[in-house]
Amino acid sequence: MQAITLVTPLELVKIRQQTDLNRQKYRGMFSTIVSIVREEGILALYNGLLPTIFRQSWGLAVKFTGYNTFKDLFSTLNNGQPLLPWQHAASGFSANILVGVLNSPPDVVKTRMQDQNVGYKNSWECVKMMLKKEGIRSFFKGATLRCVRIAPGGAIQFSTYEYLDKTIKEYIKV
Repeated sequence: MQAITLVTPLELVKIRQQTDLNRQKYRGMFSTIVSIVREEGILALYNGLLPTIFRQSWGLAVKFTGYNTFKDLFSTLNNGQPLLPWQHAASGFSANILVGVLNSPPDVVKTRMQDQNVGYKNSWECVKMMLKKEGIRSFFKGATLRCVRIAPGGAIQFSTYEYLDKTIKEYIKV
C-alpha cells in the first residue's frame, strides 16, 4: 500500500529532479508532478511500481527477519540472558546492512525504470538489459553507500524500540 500511495510517485519525482542535470526542467515537487502528468500522463507517476512494491516488501522482510536472527545469535551467546543495549544496536545495524545489500537489485531496477532518459519498456526488460550489457554487479551499484547510510539508522531504530518497549512494560507493571 505504501509503495502505491506514496513511495512510487514520490521516488519518481525525486529521481526526475536528480537526473535533470542540464535542462533544469523540473524546479519543485509540484511543478515536476504537473510536468510529468502533462507530458506523459498520470500513469507515468507509477513507472517502476512493481520493483518498488518488491523493494518495499522484500526490504521489510529482510530487515525484521535479519534483526530477529541477530538477536537470537546474541541471545545464544548470552546463554539466554537479556540482551544489552549495544547488542540490540548491533543487531539493527547488521540487519540494515543485509537490507542495503539484498535490497539493492530491486532498488536499482526501480531507479532505472523511473529515470526518464533510460526508456525501458518494463521491469523485466530492464533486468535483462542490465544483465546483458553490464553484468550482475550492476544490480549492486550504490549498495555500499546505501549500507553506510542506513546501517546506523537500524542501530538507532531497533535499540530505541527495545528501550521504549522495556520501559513501557515496566511502567505498566507498576
